[in-house]
Amino acid sequence: MSGTKENAYYFAYGSNMNLDQMEFRCPAARVVETVRLEDYRLAFCGMQPGSGVATIFPEEGCQVEGVLWEITPECEQALDGYEGYPRLYGKQEVRVQNKAGMQMDVMAYVMNAPYKEKLASPSRLYLRGILEGCRENGIPTKIVRDAVSWTKKEAGEHTKHRRDRER
Repeated sequence: MSGTKENAYYFAYGSNMNLDQMEFRCPAARVVETVRLEDYRLAFCGMQPGSGVATIFPEEGCQVEGVLWEITPECEQALDGYEGYPRLYGKQEVRVQNKAGMQMDVMAYVMNAPYKEKLASPSRLYLRGILEGCRENGIPTKIVRDAVSWTKKEAGEHTKHRRDRER
């Protein structure tokens, strides 16, 4: 799992798991493999229901599956723009593990305060892109669907959304 000297490894757990979207943003990026991040929870944050975007929170006993990418400095610069770095997302080193049990410290974008403080469900279009990325990379979609359900539950969205739809 070693890259070239100037390239870096990036752990994607949201829309950047989607191969078409990454091809558009970072044509030189290369999928290395699927990996798991232990003791983190996938969640969605945003200003209102339907505006949430993916982030991760430390939480013992949870795990996040995603895609390990090898990216060039130009890819990282493009991702910085897409992720709203350094305002919306910061960069954090995380330790991921592949299916063989090999661990590696890599970069991940993690949402900054105050944005990460308000849980909100994602839009259908955004979620569709993430689920497609899961399918393309052999990652169970249940993990992402469970994260959406957890986010809605914790944000108290279930009842409110049902009432809004009935109007």
